[in-house]
Amino acid sequence: MKNASPILKFTVIIGLLVIPTLIFYLFVFTGVHHVSRLPFYGPRQIVEKTERGKLVKDTVYHEVANYEAILPDSSLFHISSTDGIIYLAHFLDFSVLDGIPKEAIYMISEALVEHPDIQAITHIYNYQGETLPKPSSITSKLAGKDSVWHFVLIPDSLASYIQQQYFATGENETPQDPFSLVMVDKEKRVRGYYNPVLAADVKRLKQELSYLKREYELNFKTHRYFKYNEKIEQKRK
Repeated sequence: MKNASPILKFTVIIGLLVIPTLIFYLFVFTGVHHVSRLPFYGPRQIVEKTERGKLVKDTVYHEVANYEAILPDSSLFHISSTDGIIYLAHFLDFSVLDGIPKEAIYMISEALVEHPDIQAITHIYNYQGETLPKPSSITSKLAGKDSVWHFVLIPDSLASYIQQQYFATGENETPQDPFSLVMVDKEKRVRGYYNPVLAADVKRLKQELSYLKREYELNFKTHRYFKYNEKIEQKRK
């Protein structure tokens, strides 16, 4: 290279700059990414919109509506505080259940420990007690997690409405157990249901949280996602 012509040197330099960039572009923006994409639950509708000057059809998925609940210190909890955050939702009817089931505690704590960037909301209604425990007092695994696992009280008169936001069923969907744990994405769309009693669902929840976060990491329009495991999908219906 010492005796090479200026044109050759210039060509080599350009090649060193352009080729890695081209490889990165081809890798990220083209081809098929092997990503397990989770399903969307609840009602949906097809709408038309203009994209790049063309009229195209798009699917609008059910989103959890805004609502308020009451924290143990009597202050208000706004569901909008979880905007842009993946979270888990859970419902407890204290007229039926005596305390928070240990299976739900285990499932939520396992998810929060492995995925510290998510949150959890336990909605409680028909509650007759005076005070609620903090998550950190339930298990040592949740030390420092009081700010991401919220125990909220919902008025009995609104319990059905709020619960329906998470368990609304779309066409050909089977109703879910209302005491299931619900996974909600950053846009307030329901992406999964999990039975706290099933050990397999604890594992599946942690795995599918990783899948959902991966979707956001690869959130490019040029990506073509592989369909989610069809066998699991069929079992859910």
